[in-house]
Amino acid sequence: MLLAGLTEAATLQADLNLTPAQKGTTASPPTPSADDLLSQIPRGEQAGRYDIAVLVANQHYTRPGVPNVDYAHRDLAAMRAYLTQTMGFREENLIIEKDATSGVFSTLFNPDGKVSGYIRNNQSRLFIYYVGHGSPDPKTGDGYFVPVDADPDYIDQAGYSLNRFYANLKRLPVKEMIVVLDSCFSGRVKDGLILQNKSPGQLTINETPSPLKNASVMTSASGDQLSNWYPEKQHSLYTYYFLKGLQGEADQNRDRTITAGEMQSYLSEEVGYWSKRLGGTQQPKHEGRADTVLAKLNN
Repeated sequence: MLLAGLTEAATLQADLNLTPAQKGTTASPPTPSADDLLSQIPRGEQAGRYDIAVLVANQHYTRPGVPNVDYAHRDLAAMRAYLTQTMGFREENLIIEKDATSGVFSTLFNPDGKVSGYIRNNQSRLFIYYVGHGSPDPKTGDGYFVPVDADPDYIDQAGYSLNRFYANLKRLPVKEMIVVLDSCFSGRVKDGLILQNKSPGQLTINETPSPLKNASVMTSASGDQLSNWYPEKQHSLYTYYFLKGLQGEADQNRDRTITAGEMQSYLSEEVGYWSKRLGGTQQPKHEGRADTVLAKLNN
């Protein structure tokens, strides 16, 4: 167990130390402020014994023309640290997937899949985090997760649809669910679209409402917007401010309890402002219960 713990710690540090320049892209060296998330992780109350968290980070895409998501593994590593230290999830209750293929999405989220096997009937809370590409189906406009091996032009066959994702989650016998999706399902990337031979004007984008009850669903962008990176911090803009919110910045009434409603208010302000500073427009969304508790910080 000690060796496993050391290996996990080494992997965590390796992910946080990686820069896009080390992965074959160009980027400025890390700035000292890039570490402000990990140097200020607050301690929070322990989560329930059967509370489960699923973290999926897609960074390295294998299809020609599909760009990498440069900071996805750093985002996952930081989110993992906050899940265990601030949100109180047990390490053995985390399901971690990096660079998930089409098969991995099915294995995780299909009925009787891996996530289902971790759930204790009506005793588990479920937290799901995804960072990576999303795309609409060019024919229907419905949103899909983009696995690292998927051809976006055939996303209805190679992707994992949001409708299917929500339908499968709805079947799980959980007490409560929190879904955080750091992805734009517009198919937009910095230099255009991940769909080949398509222009933005040719796409219809249907926002997929969550049918989940007793749940909070938080997404990083609305409609046809782009989810921005935050190069100075070497994280995605949304995940960076989500974690800053967990540090206590989202705690509007200073009661040491951070709710989904407080987080959404904070993210709308900060992500909305900084996305404009970075040259774009990004407005996070929230569906479901505003009183869902994300973290209870220790005094």
